Amino acid sequence: MSRLVVVAGGTAGALIEPRMRIWYLYDPLRVSSSLGSVGNVLAATAVRWDAIHYLLIAQHGYAGSSETVFYPLYPLLIRIFSLVLGSEVLAGMLISAVSFCVALTLLHRLTELELSRSAADATVLLLAFAPLSFFFTAVYTESLFLALSVGAVYAARCDRWALAGILAALSAVTRVPGILIVVLLACLYVRQSRHLDRLIAWLLLAPLALGSFLAYLAARGYGWLAPIKDQTGPQYAHRLAGPLSTVISAIHAGVSGVVATIGGKRIFAPAIPLGPFSPQFQSVVLLAVLVLATAALAVAFRRLPAAYGVYSLLVLLVCVYSPTVNQPLQALDRYTLTIFPLWMAAGDWLCRRRAVVPTVLLGACLLAFYAFEAATWIFIA
Repeated sequence: MSRLVVVAGGTAGALIEPRMRIWYLYDPLRVSSSLGSVGNVLAATAVRWDAIHYLLIAQHGYAGSSETVFYPLYPLLIRIFSLVLGSEVLAGMLISAVSFCVALTLLHRLTELELSRSAADATVLLLAFAPLSFFFTAVYTESLFLALSVGAVYAARCDRWALAGILAALSAVTRVPGILIVVLLACLYVRQSRHLDRLIAWLLLAPLALGSFLAYLAARGYGWLAPIKDQTGPQYAHRLAGPLSTVISAIHAGVSGVVATIGGKRIFAPAIPLGPFSPQFQSVVLLAVLVLATAALAVAFRRLPAAYGVYSLLVLLVCVYSPTVNQPLQALDRYTLTIFPLWMAAGDWLCRRRAVVPTVLLGACLLAFYAFEAATWIFIA
């Protein structure tokens, strides 16, 4: 049902003239318009912004330093499946859709194992109808990373450490925070085994996989730390400010945004190239996301084994470590989609207060709105 909301919102947005009028500069090879008139409309929310980078890497490999911030597993899979499907776009959409189904199934099982069946039902609904969950069926890494990271933890909880290590290794070459899943697995290992044996060696696959990717980049002349270095380049404009500085800047920007909004500043400003809201109101939205994530983190530490809370805290710290020049919490709303212990905690909290249905309905409305905006080439996150 949530995907019908995405298709409906995205179709409506795709049928109007793109509000980002220079969108073709971000898609010079027109990969976002390669499926025909009907296919382009139906796939509108799936092939925008970063999706173009993944598709180009799948087609041509790492052709420039700016692409090294995108980890290799997802474009590699796109390349493989495109040989069968004949289209990188279709391959990416298929991988994301299947990964999302797998991720939700595994997340339900893991949440039921750690909490309860009702909490598991609530968690899956919340995530499926989250306002930015259209990314899970876009040509982005969200769904693949979620499936791999949840799968690694569920395998560990079932004492299948070889599988957990393999999935952790794949997570490490899917997204930047992927290597952190090893911390959660190591904590679970100590909690379940209480002594070290050779099974712990499977967890070494993750740093080996990440090291292999970095070695490849170094061999290509991009440098061992290219993913970090290129984030701070002119194209992405990130600063290695650290979590504390970022949070202080975010609070200042959020408070200023509230003052500007009360003072009559426009909230909805879709003409602005980089978002559906005014920059001031977007700062308010992202600060609210940080507050909600922090609240969910506190619940996770209370209701889940400590390993889940530690992992969530570390990923959040990574997410707020390198703000952009203009927006301290840029894309935090998208990054939190894959911090699954926070969704488990939120599902449990809302379930016990019988607030799941209204929350899901609100999420569905916002999901339709964001899918509509994304389809018009407005940058979301």
